[in-house]
Amino acid sequence: MQLPIPLYIGLRYSQSRKGHAFLSFITLFSVTGIFLGVMALTLVSSVMNGFEADLKRRILGVLPHLVVSTENVAAGETSQDWPAVLQQQDPTILQVSPFLQTEALIQSSKQLSGTLLQGVDVNQLPQFLQSSLQIGDWQEFGAARYQVMLGSALADKLRVEVGQKVRLLLPSGGSYTPMGWMPRQRVFTVAGIFQSGSEVDKVVAVLRLEDLQRLSPAPQQSWRVSLAEPFDSPRLTPLLESVAGVTKVVDWRQTHGKLFSAVAMEKAMMWLMLMLIVAVAAFNIVSALVMMVTEKQREVAILKTQGMTNRQLFLVFAVQGMSHGVVGAVSGGIVGLILCYQLNALLAMLGLQLLPGIELPVEVRPLQVLSIVLAALALTAAAVVYPAWRAVQIEPAEILRDE
Repeated sequence: MQLPIPLYIGLRYSQSRKGHAFLSFITLFSVTGIFLGVMALTLVSSVMNGFEADLKRRILGVLPHLVVSTENVAAGETSQDWPAVLQQQDPTILQVSPFLQTEALIQSSKQLSGTLLQGVDVNQLPQFLQSSLQIGDWQEFGAARYQVMLGSALADKLRVEVGQKVRLLLPSGGSYTPMGWMPRQRVFTVAGIFQSGSEVDKVVAVLRLEDLQRLSPAPQQSWRVSLAEPFDSPRLTPLLESVAGVTKVVDWRQTHGKLFSAVAMEKAMMWLMLMLIVAVAAFNIVSALVMMVTEKQREVAILKTQGMTNRQLFLVFAVQGMSHGVVGAVSGGIVGLILCYQLNALLAMLGLQLLPGIELPVEVRPLQVLSIVLAALALTAAAVVYPAWRAVQIEPAEILRDE
């Protein structure tokens, strides 16, 4: 099949390097820069996606995505009926279970620490919390009174093991005694230890909902809402606030949003810095094309005298420049994807693993990779405009009058 004239000439010019060593070097430098920039951006973005997903799984697998407070009403009224109705209305809501959360002090025989107490219904635990249990059994924990599950880092800080006693002290709801004001307190038995692999392990302690309700002064009826996608919580907050009987909705972003915002900012800055590498390489194409236009002035003049329009001439040099951008961007994207899937094996082979047995989390998002390649092509397209415009401005009469 015969190619269009601008495409055919442009591709011929892009392959023509005889007698133009310096021009070939600049072109190779530009293509290599685009290749490395796209490859690095694909690899770094996928690793950052993996870190974000792993962080989300570990932290938001333990913490509630939304905490809904309702009025303390009798059974059978709104606070008992709305969870099932809400789950039917929105399939992204995976689970709605009774929940209570409060801050407290936890004391062992050796240490004292602050903690975040979570009162849960053992029969409706989030899946990640169930699977993160290292020592103990959730069913036995739910059957016995006044037992507590501790995060692994919190247990290490308190220097306690399963079967030992700890004292929980709540700052609110205390009473005055002959010894002075005393906080609400009770001794609990450590029933198990869980490990999420995040900062949550340092602060969270899990109790049965009934035990925490007995310990807390006039606890408000609360519900834990688990979502298929935690980042959908802002969309669901107005829906929950409109439910009759709901008094307050607390989004996970209010407590841990800054951490994920910092990760998002880091991803944006990495994107910007690596895209600047692509931009520098893409605009090196300007130098190569300007030199090519200067070298090809006589050919351009002949083409114009033979009837080639300005639009066709513009496309000739645009095709030439874009061919370099396509080669660099597409090959960089392909090699970046290969490295993403083989990254941990490559690091292990080179002996560059951070810790033995620990792999870097990698999550490849096809649309993100496509957007990286398209962004590199867009920068290349912007770079070829000026040299192609200069070729259009050549006057055949001035170039050929001495021939």
